[in-house]
Amino acid sequence: MTGVAVLVVDRVGRRPLLLGGVSGIVISLVLLGSYYLFLDDVPVIAVVGLLLYVGCYQVSFGPIGWLMISEIFPLRLRGRGLSIAVLVNFGANALVTFAFSPLKALLGAGIVFYGFGVIAVASLLFIYFVVPETKGLSLEEIEAKCL
Repeated sequence: MTGVAVLVVDRVGRRPLLLGGVSGIVISLVLLGSYYLFLDDVPVIAVVGLLLYVGCYQVSFGPIGWLMISEIFPLRLRGRGLSIAVLVNFGANALVTFAFSPLKALLGAGIVFYGFGVIAVASLLFIYFVVPETKGLSLEEIEAKCL
């Protein structure tokens, strides 16, 4: 799916891939939460939810997140901005990794996946209302448009 994103990103645009992919992530997290809370006798739900999550992540946050952080910072701040963005990205990944097992033990897997679903809905709203489309724009045009 990352290959699909790479092939179509300049034709389709960053925002549509993000909006579509994150919408799929929301659906997959609802499926996974529902499996653990209500549908544990239907394991195909977990498999579909997991495959949908991975595919949607690979077409959206996976490649587009890295592409957009390289585009949105103005030239004079690009090095520092990229450094901070990468630090936040890896920090958030570490937080999710280290918090998942304790949260699962405390709340149960279903509630944890629903919680991640709420975070995904918040990211979807952020993308819809804040993230600009940069398709077909030079770095200078992006800087002028965003700042």
